Amino acid sequence: MKTKFIKICLPLLIGFFAPSSFARENIIDNAGLLNQQERTSLLAIISSAASTYSFDLVIVTENNISASSPAEYADNFFENNGYGLGQNRDGALLLLVMDSRDYKFSSSSARGGRILNPTAEDKLVGDVLRALGKGNYYGAFRSFLLDWNEFLALDAKGRSYNFFHQWNLVLVILAWALALMIGFTVVQIWKKGMDTVLPPTQAAAYVVPGSLAFNEKKDSFLYSRVSKTKIQKTSSSGGGFSSGSSLSGRGGKF
Repeated sequence: MKTKFIKICLPLLIGFFAPSSFARENIIDNAGLLNQQERTSLLAIISSAASTYSFDLVIVTENNISASSPAEYADNFFENNGYGLGQNRDGALLLLVMDSRDYKFSSSSARGGRILNPTAEDKLVGDVLRALGKGNYYGAFRSFLLDWNEFLALDAKGRSYNFFHQWNLVLVILAWALALMIGFTVVQIWKKGMDTVLPPTQAAAYVVPGSLAFNEKKDSFLYSRVSKTKIQKTSSSGGGFSSGSSLSGRGGKF
């Protein structure tokens, strides 16, 4: 009886006291770009997005990925390792490959694609690449996570990241400049209305009689010639990229 009890309980005890052995990680830093403090800070942001918005955020760094393309590697990594929360496995992944200097964003499900509209994606790519260009990998990963939290917060309110969010500071500056311009114009009008001295509107008072004489000349054109040349139009076409995967996102070099 005692032996049977041990056989039943031992696996449960092992799972209870050693959960980290089986825990799924959201930061896989195989390229060794982060220290422990940076890793802990990023995991806190990931945990907040998971608990608040039920959205899985993943960061993967590799030194190389052999013959795989960044798009294939990122999408397969997300799908094959059980990432994604909820019925539709909502989530997003950022992959960095150091040898080839590749980056790849992947977002899963219709929800992820809806949230990451072109304007939001432009912000995400711009913020991450700005930090990567300075060699600030922690800053790049933090921008990735914070941007997604911002997009998710808007989505929770039924809104999406758009032009007005992207150019908020510029619009404020333009509004202030327009207000100052209108104020300056109004003051000038008031100032002009208070001036009771009328300036002379004609130059006759300053001209010496007989000092100016004008001769009239004319140029007559008998005919004109207009030539026309037909410009041939050329057509061009462009193509898009589709990986055929349920995940989508932008990629490139950094």
